Amino acid sequence: MASQPVNSDAGVPGPLSAIGVVECGQGVAAAFAAKLLADLGADVIKIEPPGGDLTRRRGPYFDDHPDPERSGLFLYLNANKRGAVLDLEQSGGRDLLDALLDRADILIHNVRPPDRARRGLAAERLCARFPRLIVASISPFGERGPYANYRAYDVNLMHSSGFAAINPACSPYPDLPPAKLFGQQAEFQGGLHAAVVALAAWLERRRTGAGQAVDVSQQECIFAMLGSSPAFFTYAGSRTSRLGVRPIQPWMAAECADGKLYLACIEEQQWLGLLELLGNPQWGREEIFKDRTSRAKHFDALRPLLEEITRRHTVSELYHAAQKMRLPVAPLNRMSELYADRHLRARNFFVPLAEQHGAGRPIDVPGAPYKFSTMRWALRRRAPRLGEHDQEIRRIAAQPPAAQGPAAPAAHGGARPLSGIRVLDFSWVWGGPFCTLNLAQLGADVIRVESARRPCLFRRLLPFADNIPGLNRAGLFNQVNQGKRSIVIELDHPQGLEIARSLVRWADVVVENFAPGVIEKIGLSYQVLRAIKPDLIMLSISGFGQSGPLRNYVSYGGITGAYSGFYAHNGHANDEPRDLGATYADPAAGIFGAAAILLALVNRELSGAGQYIDLSMLEAMGTLAAEGLLEVAINGREPRRMANRDRWMAPHNCYKARGDAEMWVTIAAGSDAQWRALCGVIGRPDLAADPRYATAAARKHHEDQLDAIITQWTRERDRWDIAQRMQRAGVAAFPTLTNEDLFADRHLAERGFVIETDHPQAGRRKHTAQPWSASSNSQRALARAPMLGEHTAEILGSVLGYPPEQIARLKFDGAVA
Repeated sequence: MASQPVNSDAGVPGPLSAIGVVECGQGVAAAFAAKLLADLGADVIKIEPPGGDLTRRRGPYFDDHPDPERSGLFLYLNANKRGAVLDLEQSGGRDLLDALLDRADILIHNVRPPDRARRGLAAERLCARFPRLIVASISPFGERGPYANYRAYDVNLMHSSGFAAINPACSPYPDLPPAKLFGQQAEFQGGLHAAVVALAAWLERRRTGAGQAVDVSQQECIFAMLGSSPAFFTYAGSRTSRLGVRPIQPWMAAECADGKLYLACIEEQQWLGLLELLGNPQWGREEIFKDRTSRAKHFDALRPLLEEITRRHTVSELYHAAQKMRLPVAPLNRMSELYADRHLRARNFFVPLAEQHGAGRPIDVPGAPYKFSTMRWALRRRAPRLGEHDQEIRRIAAQPPAAQGPAAPAAHGGARPLSGIRVLDFSWVWGGPFCTLNLAQLGADVIRVESARRPCLFRRLLPFADNIPGLNRAGLFNQVNQGKRSIVIELDHPQGLEIARSLVRWADVVVENFAPGVIEKIGLSYQVLRAIKPDLIMLSISGFGQSGPLRNYVSYGGITGAYSGFYAHNGHANDEPRDLGATYADPAAGIFGAAAILLALVNRELSGAGQYIDLSMLEAMGTLAAEGLLEVAINGREPRRMANRDRWMAPHNCYKARGDAEMWVTIAAGSDAQWRALCGVIGRPDLAADPRYATAAARKHHEDQLDAIITQWTRERDRWDIAQRMQRAGVAAFPTLTNEDLFADRHLAERGFVIETDHPQAGRRKHTAQPWSASSNSQRALARAPMLGEHTAEILGSVLGYPPEQIARLKFDGAVA
């Protein structure tokens, strides 16, 4: 039976019902961005081309019967929208679009940059014609720069971003190519980031009266989420790889009697706890296993010893026993197991999709990864049939637009969209700090609350500048904490707790990612803080959420990835499931957290109400795994592990290029025309006439032969030469880039995404900026990350008004540092 959605009421308008959105484009990115707003009540009009959106042809289909009105991905992405067909290649279609934009607040589109002008979607024209409109454009590489006009599918983007170069993690097979993640993650992230920036720009318009254009690069979105890989190059000069073992062990999927158990012993006490769980075997005291880096060096000896014990037990037995000891472990779930998961069911994560064009049975789909205290999230209406609302939308376009106040294009003054918003950040490690990094990049004033007695784990993790350890020299910390101020407050000190509560009066937003219940024990629960600041917005990020039977279970990003089904579908069909190259769940939860905060800020702007937000990392990953979960829901079938291949397109893979084990290039032909062009590039026009390859279905059937033919051609050629030849012919192609390649890339440098900062202890280092740019502010670099407690005196003095002698006394008493 279908579960009921949380905070849903199909008959009640959502909190964003006053906001009008027009969505144009194809595929996942624009549709997902608009979905995030529509599910909170925004009035979204989806514009499709005459042939319909590409996702209508992606499935999964009920009973595997292709039907553009019953494609699961389209139905999921486009509930809560009205739909119309417009041909933007024709003047009549463009005129009708303009009439709709006259009434809209936000336009979200992912039309390719070279196609925008002729479809009436050039940013300069739109900003001049509609000065109050927010224009959020999404593209593979951004709208300017050397690659701006390149074609790219998700496979090309994941390899262009550096993620595929380190995925699947710890592979022993150099002959197997690096692999993209499951699903269309660059598409989902492009949409998610676009929604965040569009909402921030809407808030800025409330302040200034002026609209603006924002440009989101999908390549940059994924690069920004890589974690330690970029820092290993810029701080330690190391090129990271999918090959080898992690520098910290054990961090692995261990074989059990009935499956695999994922475990991550990042801190030493966790290793000691694991040994206790396994019965304190004698080998655990061997010198070669004395610390986490020694265990990594001797992982070949460690793994069989561990698995000799774990194979005697079931996954469930070890999982629950380990969690009772507060050890971070999780089952390596398949996606089908998520639908039966008692925790997700208890939290009502899966919600029923409205009646779908004669599908004959309801299906449950992923809901939202965040739960709001009062804002209503709901699936209020089914996805539109192709052209279903054509006449209705033409009537709307024919009406005079509502009167609006005058625009003030010069009022931005170079400020970022969230200028004036204040964030108090109690989070640590990655998910929470990545959320507040995005808020800082949008212009918020973020104060990071830290402890000197227990510094953030990211201050203590590799890589360090020039391989010299130090709390202010850690590359990953310095990446995700750009643009913030640091205050050291010991929250277990009575005076420290009082200082924290005083800072809440200053804040608009509070973010924390402690284990559920900890913030209450400290004395900083939402109930306490709301009494101090009634319109406060508070976000709590945790592995499993603040409710449900697993709420108290320990979870890191890697643990969540294993539990979510992502890891079971990562890598190659002829290999075992493998870990992701980066712990994707942490930054994914972080950017969803930023989206939830922006939604709550918009709601506060409209209603005056504060909000509490419960965000589950597991549910964030479940949302991003929608394609796999839909396969299970619609056809009861576990999705296949496909690495770089696609369900419908062929050829669509990563091919060996000339050079070492890191030299690869991705090529994808998404149409018959692109297939014929590919044949011309490789000098095999005969293939285009071969009936075995005449259609997409035929090419898919003979995919192994096609890949062998293409590899024979690519392996003798330079990866960049291959990509450039293909792109000139109109075929999507791009090399696999390593962390070293990314920091040398001219496109990223020209766009200002790679920046340099001067740090007093880490020195001059390259970092990454935000994966978007805005017409209101061309500046992309933020201030460097703070040193531990660098701004303690400044904040206590300027924000709370404490005199120097009081600050000195608090430091002496150990309340601050």
